[in-house]
Amino acid sequence: MSPTELAKLEHSFASDPSSDAYKPLAEAYLDLGRFMEAMVVCKKGVKAHPTAADPRLLLARVYAAQNKDKKALEEVQGALQVQPEDKAALRMAGVLLIKGGEQENGRASLLKAYQADPGDPETVTLLQQYKVEIPR
Repeated sequence: MSPTELAKLEHSFASDPSSDAYKPLAEAYLDLGRFMEAMVVCKKGVKAHPTAADPRLLLARVYAAQNKDKKALEEVQGALQVQPEDKAALRMAGVLLIKGGEQENGRASLLKAYQADPGDPETVTLLQQYKVEIPR
């Protein structure tokens, strides 16, 4: 991402912090490894969109990128409280739980993600990767 594009995102977010502008800006910061900025922007996104899973999932990705899996899982669980059927949140919860040694809960979460959208290729890949059997 060019500095000009980043500046446009920053301006867009600064002029309306309650808009969805937090998302591309936080993702840009995350891609650049600017975790503190990404975290601040995500937290404002959570505040502006309390009933959406997206800002919490993005914040979870920021934590996960820093190997703060426990904090990441807390955010994912917060996302699931507001949107219990969110397949991206269920997927991420599954992976984080398995990484944290909670195999059964992790597998159950991946299966819930699959049930929410059986055609989702990301979920199917994770089910195969973690050897989770799909019930017939």
